[in-house]
Amino acid sequence: MKAIIVDDEKHVREGLMLLANWDEFGITTILEAQDGDEAMNLISEHNPEIIFTDMRMPKVDGISLLKWLHSANLSSKTIVVSGHDDFEYMRNAIYYNSFDYILKPIDPELLNEALERAVNEWKKETSFLGDAEEIVVDSKGEEEETSMKKIGEYLKKNYQYEINLQEIADCFYLSREYISRRFKQEFNETITDYLTRIRMEKAKEMLKNQQLKIYEIAYQVGYQNEKYFSKVFKKFVGCTPNEYRSSTLTSGRVNHG
Repeated sequence: MKAIIVDDEKHVREGLMLLANWDEFGITTILEAQDGDEAMNLISEHNPEIIFTDMRMPKVDGISLLKWLHSANLSSKTIVVSGHDDFEYMRNAIYYNSFDYILKPIDPELLNEALERAVNEWKKETSFLGDAEEIVVDSKGEEEETSMKKIGEYLKKNYQYEINLQEIADCFYLSREYISRRFKQEFNETITDYLTRIRMEKAKEMLKNQQLKIYEIAYQVGYQNEKYFSKVFKKFVGCTPNEYRSSTLTSGRVNHG
């Protein structure tokens, strides 16, 4: 894997080079750029999987680089490293799908935690795209019912990712309207309800593990926001994740007794 560090300050680039556990995460090539313009050229040529960027730089700044990365639709994961706890910077980082936002001075533990998550997410998404392509090839020329079953399998296999109807339509070369109508006829529920049910069943299983935190479970079943996950869980199951966990714990004690 490759990474690039984009920062106009040489000592920051050198600090990142020293603090990150590159070898541990399988990153063998680290590129450097002192502004967004140089970064765009290097990214276009080398296609690094991980991008670290500052926000305030001469020529092309971090926001412009994030916009460019967003429009280029690259699979890389971008981590912003900034000395400014600035709302406008953070808002742009979120809007243009930055993976994380780390403040300077850099905390080595936070840096490596973010790097590990970014690498894992990149690997998961790459695998996800490969699965989608494989299912598309298999589904061509098959009957309508089989196509819907393939979409059902696709959802079961990839419930932990952010999935929307347009992505499914693009993967299977079918219109969103057609998929919505045929899927409901085949499964007697909408794609959204089907996917939510899979996620909630997985979450219920994970909640039996007392070591897993609620936000970790939320992330593992496809929700980036713990509060939203809890809201969906309560609507689907009838109680909050913590209440469900407590009830399974109580039930286990009673059964054990």
